[in-house]
Amino acid sequence: MRIDLYPEKAQYLTNEIIKLMIEFDTPPTTEYQADLYITHLQDMIHKQRVSLTDQLCEIQLPGINTDFGGYGVELLVYQNGQLVDCCYTAFDVVSECSKAIRYGFLSDYSTDDGLDFRDVSNLRKFHINYVQYYDWSYRHDNLVSQKTIYNDMMGRKVDLQTVKNKIKQCKEYGMKSIGYGAIYAASREFYEKNKEWAFYTSTGDPFVFIDIFYIMNIAKNSPWRNHIIEEYAKAIEMVGFDGIHMDTYGFPKSAYSYNKEKLVKLEDEFYSLIEDAKERLNRITMDNHLIFNNVGNWPVNTVACAPQDAIYIEVWDPNNRYDHIQQIIKDARRECKDTKPVILAAYLKPFMEETQERSAYAAFFLTAVIVTNGGYHLLLGEENAVLTQGYYVDHSFMTASTSEKMRCYYDFIVQYMELFYDSELIDVSLTHMGWDNMEYKCLNEGWSVTGEEDRLWITLREKNNRKLISLINLSGNDNFWNQGKNKPPVTENLEMQVLVEKTVKGVYFISPDKDHGKVQELAYERKKTDRGWIITFVVPQIEIWSNVWIDLID
Repeated sequence: MRIDLYPEKAQYLTNEIIKLMIEFDTPPTTEYQADLYITHLQDMIHKQRVSLTDQLCEIQLPGINTDFGGYGVELLVYQNGQLVDCCYTAFDVVSECSKAIRYGFLSDYSTDDGLDFRDVSNLRKFHINYVQYYDWSYRHDNLVSQKTIYNDMMGRKVDLQTVKNKIKQCKEYGMKSIGYGAIYAASREFYEKNKEWAFYTSTGDPFVFIDIFYIMNIAKNSPWRNHIIEEYAKAIEMVGFDGIHMDTYGFPKSAYSYNKEKLVKLEDEFYSLIEDAKERLNRITMDNHLIFNNVGNWPVNTVACAPQDAIYIEVWDPNNRYDHIQQIIKDARRECKDTKPVILAAYLKPFMEETQERSAYAAFFLTAVIVTNGGYHLLLGEENAVLTQGYYVDHSFMTASTSEKMRCYYDFIVQYMELFYDSELIDVSLTHMGWDNMEYKCLNEGWSVTGEEDRLWITLREKNNRKLISLINLSGNDNFWNQGKNKPPVTENLEMQVLVEKTVKGVYFISPDKDHGKVQELAYERKKTDRGWIITFVVPQIEIWSNVWIDLID
């Protein structure tokens, strides 16, 4: 017997009724009793006894009046007074869905898939609340086909009714459906009829991507701009998407208009393009969502404040180290003044080239690095699929064991999102530890605050009454994020010392690698030094990713 526990929806809004689903893999032949516990950070906020008699049971909880909150769920299942299973999940409550964006993807729209919603249900269990529908359209210049079944520009068969069915199911699960729509790609046929709408190289040749997609002129005065925005409007009105993923290819960065009349710098045009798209979609519905692709981290500085839901960055070389990932997130958060989620599309080729074990550890490490630094990761989609490259159709899959642990990581991220996504927590790693900086001290050897290979990576963030210490165990591994990783040797009993200028309320340890992320309160010792009061404590274990937070009282 196997029991699965998950929220009915990927995300809940403020005061919305919360439903938790308990699903047996086979119909139960007897009645089970279960104790349900809901936690918020270190506090138990709800508990109840429930009876389980059906294969699929539902527990309703009252809505929560919060703007941004993550909650852990534990279910202890008993049969005849004996504990038979422990189940865990998490859920979040936000005032607006764009406050926390966990982005996933779909790419299979075959007719056979039209009534199979295991993919959408699986994404819901990972708390994916925005879904990118990759390559769903008929043509990049003519998004909505007049036929229900058609071949897309890559020759793949698509059933538009399947797309609509997935959108409907996502809506039921509290997930936003975002239709893929490249901002400037057109078919050869369209280009031949509208050559004056295209972009050209300095030699006068049209820009073409993979010999299929002709790059069109998105400048304010080009007819193409209005054309593609109207195509976005059709996707919203005729198909039912909640928004558009405005894709780019990273090139050209500058291009000539027809007959080399003008050299256009694309970064100067993107902001107004997003703005115009938003204004047009607002005339259809105010509840629309735009995400623009900054390929290779370009040009974040010009579009960060544009009317879009997130800062979305597709990561490519030469940004190949973990510290590059950290810097990309820091820069993006600064550009948008921490008002929008930062999402990285960092595709993991190890799932295509290496063993599942090394690929899995690469995924766990990269997830830890991105979330520790306050970002979100586009990686998961379909049913336990992972992205390995920019063409999402050619994805790879996680094994059941990898998927189970990754789901634990996503539960952990949601449960403790108030720690990882608190914009008031400022990174002080480079100024408060090492040399004469005694605010934080690690009494063990082999650590780093810059993500060096084969070391324990310590990240320090703090605000008025809270300090967050994140620990990523790179022991035995390099620091290249897109390479497979070994299982690191577990670090145990790490001694830490922290300068505190206020009364300590508590010291708390959490890790997705231990006890499904349950909080463990740590004992600490308070000592007087020539710089003031310090506390010392021991971090019990770092397998891959562990965290300690300290709450203070004025």
